[in-house]
Amino acid sequence: MTALLQIEQLSVARGGSPVLSELCLDIRCGEFVGLIGPNGAGKTSLLRIISTHLRADSGDCRISGYREADSPLAYRRLLGAALAVDELPSDLSPRQLLQLVAAGRELPAVPEETLELADRLGLQPWLDRALGNCSLGARQKTGLLAGMLGRPPLLIFDEPFNGLDPLAAYELKSVLAQWTREGSCAVLLATHGLEVAERLLDRAVLLIHGHIADQWTREQLAALRQSGSDLEQAMVDSMRRRLRSS
Repeated sequence: MTALLQIEQLSVARGGSPVLSELCLDIRCGEFVGLIGPNGAGKTSLLRIISTHLRADSGDCRISGYREADSPLAYRRLLGAALAVDELPSDLSPRQLLQLVAAGRELPAVPEETLELADRLGLQPWLDRALGNCSLGARQKTGLLAGMLGRPPLLIFDEPFNGLDPLAAYELKSVLAQWTREGSCAVLLATHGLEVAERLLDRAVLLIHGHIADQWTREQLAALRQSGSDLEQAMVDSMRRRLRSS
């Protein structure tokens, strides 16, 4: 099966220091993939490159064969990324923002699926208030829903569960797991929540100093649990091996 997301030899540096170094990663539709690793490993930079908020110095990033530089509209229609809370327009309501996103995706209206998810996340009471008067949690949920609207084939998130109340976090995890199981999309997220990652992911990818240091499949994650170990211990062991060999 051809990869939905293809990243080849991706490199970027800041202030002369490498952030990502010739990174390669393929993700297929139906996969739930997590980026894990220490702070400064390059997780957020990778997501920002995929979402076109950061330019790579070299390498290639394609979604279904499209490069953003060559086919920006086709590329962006295939991609869903949560909107940052501090970038949401304060004078619009969550409903109005979702209507704008729906129009941008050439949908006649906000999908019923999105409104149902808004209710599950507890956003319903805030839907028609100005975002500037909404709680931080309500704004975060709005940004997440905007990225997920229309169920784009590739969904990317940076720590999406941080700041969500327990019920909303549970509902979001359930929806993302269901969508990937159905094969309608792929999810790539950066997370420090290793217990969450261990239970949800089809694959965990460990980044260290801009390189992929290790990966674990769903079967390997299950084997870790059965052996009495966990992803945190596996990640620490991998980091220690890398430090010893450097």
